[in-house]
Amino acid sequence: MVSYFFVIGWSIGYFGFHQPNKNTLSAFHLRQTLFLYLTYLAIWFGLTLASHSFIQYTGIFTVYLLKIVITLTFLVLWVIGLNAANNAEEKPIPVLGSVAQSVFAFI
Repeated sequence: MVSYFFVIGWSIGYFGFHQPNKNTLSAFHLRQTLFLYLTYLAIWFGLTLASHSFIQYTGIFTVYLLKIVITLTFLVLWVIGLNAANNAEEKPIPVLGSVAQSVFAFI
C-alpha cells in the first residue's frame, strides 16, 4: 500500500518491503503504481510540450481543461489501485493494469 504514495512511497515499498521479503502481492502493486505514475508523467509532459506549439490554435483554456480531466482520471485510477492494495487483492487498475503486469514483469 505504501507504493501508492509516489516516488518516496514507491521507493520505500520496493527497497524496504519488497527486496527483503519478495511476495506476489507487493510485486503486483509495485508494477501497478510504477506504470500508473510513468504513464501519467508521460501524458502530462507530452501535453505541456504540445501546448507550447499548439497554443495559438487550441487556446490556453483547452489545454488546462484537458490536464485537469487527465489528472482527475488518474486520481480515480489511483484510488481504485489503493483500495485493491488495502484489501490485499491483486485486482488490476482498469485500462492500465494488465499492461503494467507485462511491461514490468521483472519486478
